[in-house]
Amino acid sequence: MGGSTRKGQDPSSTTTTFLPIPQPTNSLEENNKPPYGPDDNASPDQATGSQYSVYAMNHLLWSARYIAVILVVGIPLAIPIIIFRKDSDILANVDDTTTVESVERRQYRQLVFYLFAWFETCWLGFWVSDVIGLGLPYVFRFVARYVNPAHQRYWRVFRVLHRPITIIGLVVTAYISFTFLINGNELLVVNFKENEDAFGWDDAIDDVLEQCTLWGAFYLVEKLMIVYITVHYHYRSNLTRIEHSKEMQNTLMTLYDASVYLYPVGSGQFDDEDFIIRNATGAEHGEHRVRATSYLSRLGIDTYGMTHFFGNFMTAGAPTRSHWLRPASTYAVVERALANPKSAAALAKRIWMSLVVVGNESLRAEDIAEVLGPFRREEAHNLFKVLDENESGDIQLDEMIWTVVEAGRVRHAIFQNMHDIDHCINTFDWVALAMLAAVMVFFILVLYVPTIKTIQQTASLIIVGLSFAVGRTFNHFLTGCVFVFFDHPFDIGDRVEVFNMAATQSVSLIVKRQSLLYTVFRRIDNFSDIQIANERLSQKRIENVTRSGFNRQSVTMLIDFRTTFKDLMALRKELEDFLKHPDNKRDYQPGLGFSIVNVHELNRMELKCAFNHKGNWSVEPLRAARSMKFMCKLVSAIRRIQIGNPPPIGDERRPNYTVMMSNGEQERKMGRKHGDDDGGDGIVDKAKAEGKPADVVFDIAGAQHDGQEQEKTKAQFEEAERMARQAAREEAELAAEEQAIVGLTKVPPVPAKNKAKQEAQQDAVESNK
Repeated sequence: MGGSTRKGQDPSSTTTTFLPIPQPTNSLEENNKPPYGPDDNASPDQATGSQYSVYAMNHLLWSARYIAVILVVGIPLAIPIIIFRKDSDILANVDDTTTVESVERRQYRQLVFYLFAWFETCWLGFWVSDVIGLGLPYVFRFVARYVNPAHQRYWRVFRVLHRPITIIGLVVTAYISFTFLINGNELLVVNFKENEDAFGWDDAIDDVLEQCTLWGAFYLVEKLMIVYITVHYHYRSNLTRIEHSKEMQNTLMTLYDASVYLYPVGSGQFDDEDFIIRNATGAEHGEHRVRATSYLSRLGIDTYGMTHFFGNFMTAGAPTRSHWLRPASTYAVVERALANPKSAAALAKRIWMSLVVVGNESLRAEDIAEVLGPFRREEAHNLFKVLDENESGDIQLDEMIWTVVEAGRVRHAIFQNMHDIDHCINTFDWVALAMLAAVMVFFILVLYVPTIKTIQQTASLIIVGLSFAVGRTFNHFLTGCVFVFFDHPFDIGDRVEVFNMAATQSVSLIVKRQSLLYTVFRRIDNFSDIQIANERLSQKRIENVTRSGFNRQSVTMLIDFRTTFKDLMALRKELEDFLKHPDNKRDYQPGLGFSIVNVHELNRMELKCAFNHKGNWSVEPLRAARSMKFMCKLVSAIRRIQIGNPPPIGDERRPNYTVMMSNGEQERKMGRKHGDDDGGDGIVDKAKAEGKPADVVFDIAGAQHDGQEQEKTKAQFEEAERMARQAAREEAELAAEEQAIVGLTKVPPVPAKNKAKQEAQQDAVESNK
């Protein structure tokens, strides 16, 4: 590993510099780890010294705050319980002298005791359910670590179920405790004046709590369904793209650190690029609006420095890789740069220029390994593999810029897709909750409101009628839910080809926005937005180009049937050499499909050429440039080899003969065809009677005749035709005898009649002269 000079380095200096990381590490795995903290993956085993004290202090403060909230409400609720704690059997002390009023007063005192006991039980049950909802994810993660580590990643799903678990625990506790403490308590006979069959207030509350318990169970099931849809959708749509986006961002972070280590910010080599990268919006000097940071900088206040100071203060016990409140950290710089195409291009240019050796026009894996050092060679090759999406072995500057800008676009598309899908899921969640609440309220009203019972049948008929009225809208909503969450044919930013079911022509579209009821696309041909209902899209054939990987293009040509195979092989070899050329290895794969797919009427051949693009057709300018490049080469090769199309009719290779005759000759031919033997004489006589000259006729030999010679010429033509037919018959008989002698069973070919007929007519004309 010699001292190579970089693009941004002084050529006189050839000192080899390595990044100060001598131990072999994997930055991709290291950067994927979240910052240390008491929330997710942190544990006391990972902390030492001051970090452990911060970890313990944070959890201690959180526990104290949690217990304080419980006690603030729990202690006041316990005061009436302490005061009215006498829970002995009041009926045991009743004698003959006890009045009804005294029993009633003592029963109401007992009612206050049991009511507050019920409140206290519900309050404690609520917090017990909350603790279960908080601890269940961590218990699941601990158990899954030893039972099935592959399912350990689903522990965050239980964190989403925290609220449903708390609600179902509260309503179940309230229903059970009310039944045992008040409604079914034999020591509490507050309704002793009422009839035993009467429906009291405690029975009503007990029934309502029973309905709420059932509603809470359905609420938990509904949340489980929403969580399943969310996990299933994001796993199918965003997992691969998110993983690739993380790999790309971690790669850019590592290479940007190397670039800054070689050429620090402010050293003078990349001042323009550093200015664009530092700006969060990616704007250059000509920004139209003045930002607040510019006013603060005029006052001598460095906003980045102040934010970085507070970040160091707040994350004092965290590892140094934390990027919270650190706008100058590598993570924050790369994150801001990818948000804008101009800043992403500046970031790519800075990395490429600082790593490429002077004199080279492309970046290689060895260049990255030389900068990172000998202990990180494997990591350097992994980083280069992430950047080299076309697998060409080297990366040019324009390719590097396009890769980084595309990574930023994909990252933005992922965020937009997650935002739209979360909006769809939240909409579906609220609609499901509204339907569940409406059903619960309806049953409660039917059970406890007498007026509803009287109009129950009428209301049922109205609901059935409304179901027919809104059935189309409801079907539209359900079809959209199935199409978005389960069919899932595309994501935000994907390029798709939309066909009708029986059509072959498609419309090229890019997905712009998605909702439960409709999807907004942008057409590629005229860049206009088009909105299509998801119900209509579910009835169409959709081809997702973005998900298809490398795309294949086919070109069909109609060539002359007489084209030799030597010319076809020469064309194939020239096209294969074009695809394998080093200048084209970034655009095409080396394989070529070349075949004759059809022969039309034995006068033309259908030739098909198929080749693979390197990359995807989701970027229309790149696809069009590659397609045009291949088509130009194809046209050039066809012209050089001189492969032509089938000749037109009348060409010397496809001769066509036409016989011209006058109107009179046409009438005579037609009359003779229909058995009118006197047709020709009638025409001549008619011309003589009217004093008009007969039509001038040119026969097939070019001889000119007038009307007086028509009869003689007609006899000569008939004799010539008779002789020609006789000669043709004799030739056919001779040919049949020859075929029979050699033992062939094929039908003898019909000889050429035109030639014999023409010779006979020529002899007749000469004899007439």
